[in-house]
Amino acid sequence: METGKERHALSTHLDRASAAVIFFTFGLFAAALLAKGFTHDLFLETGVLLVSVKLILNTYHMEEHTRRLEERIDDVLSLMRTPAQEHPGQLGSPH
Repeated sequence: METGKERHALSTHLDRASAAVIFFTFGLFAAALLAKGFTHDLFLETGVLLVSVKLILNTYHMEEHTRRLEERIDDVLSLMRTPAQEHPGQLGSPH
């Protein structure tokens, strides 16, 4: 089950354009299902829907990964900016 924090995190990374693409593609999928029924063309429509969702999920995961990397880089930069005496045994300290 999804917690409120997870739902909030997803909504911050799923921008309006991505949500619009998901809903528009799903709407087209539903319209094709109603118009064509369960035929061979349904596989094509399903593929289009899945590719759209997969691309959007990959974008979300890349944004999360980028955010974590930026946090780590900020940590390293803050260690480099502080005098070595304040952080013995860490980056930049004399041996």
